[in-house]
Amino acid sequence: MSAFSKPARLNRGSIDMTLGNPMMQILRFSIPLLLGNILQQLYNTVDSMVVGNFVGSGALAAVGASGPVINLLVSFFLGISVGTGIVISQAYGAKDFERLQKAVGTVITVTILVALVLMAAGIPLSQLLLRLVNTPEDIMAESTVYMQITFGGIIFLMLFNVLSGIFQGIGDSISPFIFLVISCGINILLDLLFVIAFDWGVAGVAWATLLAQLCSVVFGLFRINRTDAPIHLYLKDLRISKELLKVILRLGIPSGFQNSLSAIGNIIVQTMLNSFGTVIIAANIAVIKIDSFCTMPMMTFGSAIAVYAGQNMGAAKPGRIKEGVRTTLIVSTAISILISAFLFFFGELPLQLFTREFAVVQAGMDKFRIVAPFYMMMGFFGILSGVVRGCGHTTAPMLIGILSMFLGRVPVAMLLSSRIGANGIHWSLSVCWTLEALVMIFYYLFGGWRKSLREPEKIKQT
Repeated sequence: MSAFSKPARLNRGSIDMTLGNPMMQILRFSIPLLLGNILQQLYNTVDSMVVGNFVGSGALAAVGASGPVINLLVSFFLGISVGTGIVISQAYGAKDFERLQKAVGTVITVTILVALVLMAAGIPLSQLLLRLVNTPEDIMAESTVYMQITFGGIIFLMLFNVLSGIFQGIGDSISPFIFLVISCGINILLDLLFVIAFDWGVAGVAWATLLAQLCSVVFGLFRINRTDAPIHLYLKDLRISKELLKVILRLGIPSGFQNSLSAIGNIIVQTMLNSFGTVIIAANIAVIKIDSFCTMPMMTFGSAIAVYAGQNMGAAKPGRIKEGVRTTLIVSTAISILISAFLFFFGELPLQLFTREFAVVQAGMDKFRIVAPFYMMMGFFGILSGVVRGCGHTTAPMLIGILSMFLGRVPVAMLLSSRIGANGIHWSLSVCWTLEALVMIFYYLFGGWRKSLREPEKIKQT
């Protein structure tokens, strides 16, 4: 059969990336994934827009202040889920459906247990954690309320991310997108109801997000038990396979470790940024929200190429991987240049969706003009690290990410913030993206992971 034959399907909505034109397969998978990521990001973005416009910049800062702390506590687990995605995509590519089913049951069970622990610890410790990151007193009360409600529903956030990863691993990016269309609509309606009609302020947007994420999980569980792929999830499936858990942890711990240390680095940077006051905090939160949309195409390609690489390694077709990487890098670079140019010259337009305060908008533009030109570098790292992880090598991307954070971003932020203020912290992010991209390019071209491309049959033994 030709390498560009019509792709086989094992599930409506799924894509077998081991067959067909590589770029077309990646794009077919990426477009629903990108739209879904955009909708998921709308959760917190709509929260920020509603409180920024109807409550004030102080409330906007309060919503964003808890972000780095929550990311620290959930990022390790979400990194572990990378291991799950690798196992699922490789099992799907190899058509090993028994292994696929065991992986689904294992990861869901572990997710529930970890989420319950985080919820029990996070709610009573919220204010202490916020004080540790130097949260200003004028937003402490609202930040604490937002964080406590978020921790109360953290199980829904984690379960939905895992369910999305399961569908994506079998090449289905459409189902998570459909769940998000429905739940995002619920989130927006509840934001407007709770904040404008009920005047619940920051608590209102937190409750809206929690209930919308609950709906996402319900839709995800409903779909996974009705898919025509050989996976399902019933109570009897909630068990842990020790053998698969070991593989998932071996592949996922490096990513979890990287996520956690990166979150710690971000907290250090956020703590420095908090010292510049509420205007800078509010501007930074608005930029982060916009930035998360603008960098999403590059990050989505990184996720797509990881699934693509995993399926083709499982099917022992490493030759397709190189072609997929080359074309994905070209498309990602072109998109990043267009987005960077828009934000550099017209960034005030999206910033004004969050606030009309002149000082906040100007502070946001300062950051855009520093970081936007470096989106291309972030895209290079995301795509190349994605393909390396998809091939089962997660340690090197971890080390590169950690070293770039603690030898690049944190020291540069400390050095420049004392000399040129908040802009020095913004420059540290650009330095970090550039450093990790250059090192990742070198590792992709010359690193030891390339041995797996010559011996793909060994992947079935992992």
